[in-house]
Amino acid sequence: MFLSAAVKSVRFLSPSSGQSKPLCYDVPSASKLLLLKDLSSEFSMNGELTQSGTGFSQIALHYKTDHHLSVSTTDINFSDGQKTIMLVWGQVPTKHEADGVSVILRDSELDVTLGGVRVVILLHKEGGNVFLWPAVRQQPKHDSLQGILAKTSLQYEELPANKIKISDQEEAASLSTAKDYRLSSAPIVGCWVVRLQFALQGELSDFTVAQL
Repeated sequence: MFLSAAVKSVRFLSPSSGQSKPLCYDVPSASKLLLLKDLSSEFSMNGELTQSGTGFSQIALHYKTDHHLSVSTTDINFSDGQKTIMLVWGQVPTKHEADGVSVILRDSELDVTLGGVRVVILLHKEGGNVFLWPAVRQQPKHDSLQGILAKTSLQYEELPANKIKISDQEEAASLSTAKDYRLSSAPIVGCWVVRLQFALQGELSDFTVAQL
């Protein structure tokens, strides 16, 4: 995670299989992002990045019309249309399961299954900062998924002179590093840093939401 002196940003890693290094890109801090949306199962997940440029301050998940999960760095609120349950990070491990929905809290991980999507939300504490990071563990295998985390594997080609090619587009890249916050150990990995428009094959506005 690297911060610019002018505009703070959060560094994301693009999942890639069979590549020497993943791509990485920077998203401006405080952005409200569409993380994952599956219209066929009425699932969506949005998140707001911290002002400090570390990770997420809030993540919200919605499933069908009545299941809503709001996660902050202090507590978790889950509503199933009939009752609302509030959990607190650090409390005793808790499990809630009903009708294709599972919410399991253990230590610094919240394991959520809503229909065909399973997401683990990790609570990270680093250098005095506390922030969240979502890790998608299971999602439907079809092309109608939307969001910044929708792609499970990004295929690219390395060209001479530190250039990266995706489909028929080429762009200069530079070697850098990023922390993989999808894992609790947050290992540092090498990556090719590129513009987010190139990595996402779209504009930032395509992946932002007005409210969580």
